[in-house]
Amino acid sequence: MTSGGPAGVGGLLERLGVRPSKRLGQSFLSDPNVIAAVIDAIGADACGKLVEIGPGLGALTLPLAERAAELVAVEIDRRLAARLQESLAGRASIVVQDILEFDFAAQAARSGERLVVVGSIPYSITAPILKKLIDERAALRTAYLITQREVAEKMLASPGKDGTSLGILVRAYADVDFLRRIPRGAFFPAPEVDSTLWKLTMRATPNFASSESGFFAVVRAIYGARRKTLRNALQRAYSACDVDAMLARARIDPRVRGETLGFAELDALALAAEPLLPGSDTSADRKG
Repeated sequence: MTSGGPAGVGGLLERLGVRPSKRLGQSFLSDPNVIAAVIDAIGADACGKLVEIGPGLGALTLPLAERAAELVAVEIDRRLAARLQESLAGRASIVVQDILEFDFAAQAARSGERLVVVGSIPYSITAPILKKLIDERAALRTAYLITQREVAEKMLASPGKDGTSLGILVRAYADVDFLRRIPRGAFFPAPEVDSTLWKLTMRATPNFASSESGFFAVVRAIYGARRKTLRNALQRAYSACDVDAMLARARIDPRVRGETLGFAELDALALAAEPLLPGSDTSADRKG
C-alpha cells in the first residue's frame, strides 16, 4: 500500500493531494521493517475478526487483510478511505467514521465473536480512544496499539508514582504488555517523540472486588491530589471521620502517598468505604 519508506510516503501523499492534518494527528507508518515487525508481533491474533483504527495509507491494512478472517478499517479522512477502497478491492470493509463513534459491540454481535483491534493512535485523542475501548471491552478480545511512548510507559507504571488515573482505568479491566519501541523516524511526517507498540488483553474479571463506583471514587481522590498524604487526599471525597474509619479498616498507614498503593490496597480502601456510603446499614446507624 505504501512504498519507499518516508520519502515514498511523502511522494504518494503529494500525488493524492493530501497534506497530513495536525488536527487529525496524521502521521503515517512508513518503515517496511517496522511494519513487518508489527505484523509479526500481532501473530495469530491477526487471523480473527479485526478492526483497524485509522488505516491511513494502508501500511498495516494490506498484510492484515491477507491474514484476517474479516477486516474492518475505520478511517475518518474520506480521501484516504477512497484510496483504500480502491486498493483493497473488497478484501476489507472501509468505514468512513470517527472511531469514537464506531460501534464495536454491533460488529462483534454481527460475527458472533469478540474483536481484535489494531491501530496507530493519534496522540491528540489517545485518552478518549482508550476509554472507549475499555467501555466496549465486552466486545473485544485484544488490542494492539501504537501510541506515544510515554503513554505506554504510564500504562505499565499504573498504579504507582509514575502512573495515572487513566492507566489505572485501563489496567483495572485489561492486562498490558509492552511489545516494542518504534522510533519516530518510522513515520512520515516524523512526530516529535518515539512510539511504542503495546497490547491490551481484556480481563475476564476486573482487577478489583469492590464496586466500580467505589473503586474509582478512591482512585480519583488519590490521583487528584497525588502529592498529598493518603489521609489528606481522601478527604477530598470523604469526611475526616470516614477517612479515619476507612484507613483503620483497610489497615493502611494514613501518612503514605496514595500513588504508592497497588491494586490490592486501592481495592481494600474502596471496600472499607462501602459501609460508609449512603443507604448502607452502617451509614444509617452512624447518622442515627
